[in-house]
Amino acid sequence: MPELAQSTHKCRRPHNDTRWWLARQVLPKLRDRVTEIIEDPLDRYRAGPFVLAHMNFNPQNIIFSREGGHILCVVDWEMSSTVPLWALVCYPSWFGQVYPTSRKRSSRETQIFKDVYIRELQSLTLEPSILSVVQNPRSEAKRRFADVATLPWPKAYRMLDWINENPRKR
Repeated sequence: MPELAQSTHKCRRPHNDTRWWLARQVLPKLRDRVTEIIEDPLDRYRAGPFVLAHMNFNPQNIIFSREGGHILCVVDWEMSSTVPLWALVCYPSWFGQVYPTSRKRSSRETQIFKDVYIRELQSLTLEPSILSVVQNPRSEAKRRFADVATLPWPKAYRMLDWINENPRKR
């Protein structure tokens, strides 16, 4: 894969050796994990339903009212697409990180976010499939992979972190 980038951009040597090293580490490993993560034969939702998702649903894209903290609108929809249910309802990746620094939250703090999320979903939905998907570790693993695999290149180090934290299943 890095060779493709080199031939496409007609360069003999990358401008940034660190990025080149990272590309050689990350891209082949992510490519090799797609089938294992996404094409799960135990996923009963892989044929649908498919839903409209924002795909960049982070706090900086949500506008809140000054009083009460109610959501007024969600902006930055250019990456929206139809996705499997797990891509929409599983915990957002920012539950585990503090933006804009991307510092990892403590596991206790992350669990508080998850518990509140589940309680809110339980109070707002009558659809049992939503709760079964959001509480399924396999679905959450797919969501994390999709989040990482679609990060902008300057955040590729997080791709490598994900690869190291989620070893390949044998």
